[in-house]
Amino acid sequence: MVEDGRLAEIFWADENESIGNIYKGRVKDILPGLSCAFIDIGLSKNAFMYAGDIVIPGEKKGSNALGLLRTGQDILVQVKKEAFSEKGARVTGNVSIPGHLLVLLPHQNEVSISRKIIDDVRRDELRELLDHNRPVNIGIIVRTACLEAEDNEIIAEFGELLQIWEEIQKRFKAVKAPHLIYEDTDVLERTLRDYLDGDTTRVVINNLRLKDKIVNYMRGRNINYSFTVQYDEGDLFEKYNLEKDIKRSLRRKVWLKNGGYLIFDVAEAMTIIDVNSGKYTGTDNFEDTVYKLNMEAAVEIPRQLRLRSIGGIILIDFVDMKDKQNQERVIDTFKKEMEKDKAHTRIVGMTGLGFLEMTRKKSRYGVSEFFTDECKHCHGRGRTINLFALACEVKRKLSNLGYVENKYLVCEGHPEFLQYLQNDENNLNYIRKRTHKKVRLVTNNDMPVGEYNIYTSD
Repeated sequence: MVEDGRLAEIFWADENESIGNIYKGRVKDILPGLSCAFIDIGLSKNAFMYAGDIVIPGEKKGSNALGLLRTGQDILVQVKKEAFSEKGARVTGNVSIPGHLLVLLPHQNEVSISRKIIDDVRRDELRELLDHNRPVNIGIIVRTACLEAEDNEIIAEFGELLQIWEEIQKRFKAVKAPHLIYEDTDVLERTLRDYLDGDTTRVVINNLRLKDKIVNYMRGRNINYSFTVQYDEGDLFEKYNLEKDIKRSLRRKVWLKNGGYLIFDVAEAMTIIDVNSGKYTGTDNFEDTVYKLNMEAAVEIPRQLRLRSIGGIILIDFVDMKDKQNQERVIDTFKKEMEKDKAHTRIVGMTGLGFLEMTRKKSRYGVSEFFTDECKHCHGRGRTINLFALACEVKRKLSNLGYVENKYLVCEGHPEFLQYLQNDENNLNYIRKRTHKKVRLVTNNDMPVGEYNIYTSD
């Protein structure tokens, strides 16, 4: 997704992706202490489901949701969040089947309308239309695309979604658990379904077969669209100069146009974003300088959240402003930019320590998960022990090995590290005198700089 010539969001076709898929699962473990259950859905790791996500047809939802489950029970679940790190996929019994205009909610009983449809008359018309046509105990979310759709198009899609749900129910009864019974559409159709709207001006694709697929997709749903579908040969990311945006999104530091910069620190529990003035000196008025810096950050941060697919708790440390009106303008700008985000977000407000607190729903992998691996030297911490500290550790261990019977104390390690040890002749002589042993340094080019082996030899 490109906005104003810059990459705003990016998606990958991943054969292992399971978001949106519906499974007939089997309950493996129930953990009341953690208020969750583990469900076998046929993946390498058991999925987990919180008590609040448990839905059993015919049973009332309540505080004792786990009491509705028993080990070995078959259950219908949908993946709402991919497996990540040591955690399995997160699943829910609150199944949803999305279309371009509507989202079907089989286990709910209300019509919810997109907040972006602000015309009260149109909201009432849509509510009445769907209330009149929907079965009992079937909920619906009306998407923003309904604003420009005809009533017959909306009802036609509603019928298609109901057919899909009926087929899912039939398959649930017919197959053995664990089993995939409904697979969400591929990345191309999903993007068309979720993102094509009146703001789209052009779709560019480098595959003629997929170009026809896009056109047929739109025609098959009788969706009126004003954008062009353009075929363009070659590497589109390179051609449209988007590779640089991907590489920048992997960095911890993001420079702003005015010379300030943002720092992104992603922790296990939350993401912290720090706004810094950097090279930006602004005007003679400090408050004005800080205001302009924060305003640019308020535009760039929402784009980075989407591009990096950052989710969970997010704390943003804007530079402190004394003027409350300036603070409100910055937050209003930030909220306006966040409206472009299709993911569900909630801006809580300023904390007592001056952070802007928010949450953003994350379900799919982000740029860093696809393009980077955890460093095997620092195990994701971003820092490794330095040679001075490592050498001190080795010398302490060697100097306490005087009790062994062998003649030689051997330290095996990377040449760069051993050279550092070799240069400290005084301490090596001290080790020899203290232990009455000879010290041998053995190089191993295959070992990381921060690792070593100590053993004895004759």
